[in-house]
Amino acid sequence: MATRLIMATRLIIASRLMMGVAALVLTAASARAQATPPVSDFAKDLVGTAWEISNSDRDKRCPVTFSVDPAPGGGGFKLELDPACTIVPLKQVVAWMLGPKDELRLVDSNKTPVFEFAEVESGILEAERKGEGLYFMQTQAALKAEIRNPDQLFGEWQILRELDKPLCRLTLSDAASGAENTYKIVVKPGCDARIAAFGPTTWRLDREQLVLTGRASTWRFTESDPTTWERTPLSTDPLLLMKQ
Repeated sequence: MATRLIMATRLIIASRLMMGVAALVLTAASARAQATPPVSDFAKDLVGTAWEISNSDRDKRCPVTFSVDPAPGGGGFKLELDPACTIVPLKQVVAWMLGPKDELRLVDSNKTPVFEFAEVESGILEAERKGEGLYFMQTQAALKAEIRNPDQLFGEWQILRELDKPLCRLTLSDAASGAENTYKIVVKPGCDARIAAFGPTTWRLDREQLVLTGRASTWRFTESDPTTWERTPLSTDPLLLMKQ
């Protein structure tokens, strides 16, 4: 009788232990499920595509790739920044997630958004950081498609302070200057003193920027429309380069 009682007691203890282990397994599985955020169609569209984040002047850039693998600690997905990234705040980012309206939030280890991007048109997202201005995110394929080639820029141009006040007329020629993908500039007589002091001699394309090189410095221009380029960094007193 005593032996049967001992065996029954052991069976009860073993059964309770197994139930406890099962409960722990279910709890852990539930926690993992909660830590892994759902994957929306918008999130899937981000994955498998090479993206680039840049400031409005495009002098700070950061290639980035997105994953739907859960980030350590849960609550977001993994992402990878290119080692060449030059946008310092992005180096705080450890994960990405989506807001209630599909805002793309790049968050730090405390899940605090460092950047919050919203889609402004197909394939282009925009974020603003206080004191730094706007940042943009586009696919690298779209950026390459936008880049001009030299053949499109050969011809007569003028530099203007305002649309009706030409400061200098010049030719972006197709004559090679010696350096690779660099061409000569022919400056017409009568240029403004500031332009004459700069003394533009050569031009080239650096990705999406048009670079004029003078005697001791360079000026960079970004495209406003197919015939007008604006000197960067942008200012309230713009210097324009317009094709005639």
